[in-house]
Amino acid sequence: MTATPAPRACPACGGMGKRVLFHQEFAAVEQATPVTGYDVVVCSACGCGFADGIPGQRAFDQYYREMSKYEYHQRDGAESEFDQRRMEIIARIIAPHIPVRDARILDVGCATGRLLANLRELGFSNVSGLDPSPACAVAAGRLYGIAVRTMTLAELGAGTERFDVVILVGVLEHLRDLDEAFVQLRTILNPNGLLYLEVPDATAFANWQNAPYQDFSTEHLNFFAPISLENTLSQRGFSRVFLEQNLREQSYKTVMSNISAVFRKESTVPFGALAFDVDTTTGLERYIADCAIEDRRLHSKIDALVDAGRPMLVWGVGTHTTRLMATSRLADANIVAFIESNARYQGKTLLGRPIISPDTLHQHPEPVLISSRVFQHEIAAQVRNTPGCTNELILLYDF
Repeated sequence: MTATPAPRACPACGGMGKRVLFHQEFAAVEQATPVTGYDVVVCSACGCGFADGIPGQRAFDQYYREMSKYEYHQRDGAESEFDQRRMEIIARIIAPHIPVRDARILDVGCATGRLLANLRELGFSNVSGLDPSPACAVAAGRLYGIAVRTMTLAELGAGTERFDVVILVGVLEHLRDLDEAFVQLRTILNPNGLLYLEVPDATAFANWQNAPYQDFSTEHLNFFAPISLENTLSQRGFSRVFLEQNLREQSYKTVMSNISAVFRKESTVPFGALAFDVDTTTGLERYIADCAIEDRRLHSKIDALVDAGRPMLVWGVGTHTTRLMATSRLADANIVAFIESNARYQGKTLLGRPIISPDTLHQHPEPVLISSRVFQHEIAAQVRNTPGCTNELILLYDF
């Protein structure tokens, strides 16, 4: 029997009072899904949003080490054109805040190292990465000649290496236990060292079309607004240098809201007082209401597919698919198999159906349901460009 996760303290202020806004659910991929559901809550004391009722950090550490999706198997390790542009933009935001060209720069969660390569092109030669995936480390060395450590922050902190700049792009929202992470970040940063952060902007989730509840993923555990992000950092000894709300093009006709910020390590902890964040609750409630409308449309389309009873393949086993398998009638569909580009998932099962490689698609004549909005365009192109594959494509989104 699986133990019930202990109630989670607020990641910003440590408070235990909270209000539930939504309950998220996922079907479990065999030995691969870190969490099968959680409550989206806001803290009664400071207003920060976060996922409650989740397992400990160890479960997520194992997931990122063993099931990383940032190795880009379908592109032989290379980032998409959208990720390439995004990294170029981020590098140009960071660069003016780095005082010297020989600053020691570490990118935590660097994936295959593209951002570090961009910074090196801007004249910062002393760059290195940290990522839990050994395959990402190999790809970073092969693609860009970037050295990437696969140790933990704690293991790095136990050594003698110290850095002037630490980068966390798309990392903070994934961490279940922020206290330990920030102890290690303060350890590896030199006095007055800089921390560059990018996180999704919870106040603007509803501003850009996406799949319903996609921002409440199996991996996103913290939902920040500018105020709650600054509260989180100030309570751990960092002062704000720069902060802006912006957007990033994630894929074809998919945009993600974003907060970019630079914080400086101060000598005292905590540094500064907390302000109450009302924006997170407002933004999340608006997002949840909008998602409910789109979710009803999606369920109607899935109902028609189930009622037709046609055998089909489903492409994708990520948040989009596992949520639908848990919350809609998709689990009742005549699914022959799931297709997944990430080799870590191939050979496993999702609710008893096998997960197979795209390389075997030519052996299957069944229609392919593309269960993704973010990558619908890319997956459709991949199917159409695969020799010998004339499978009918079933699209859930019209754009």
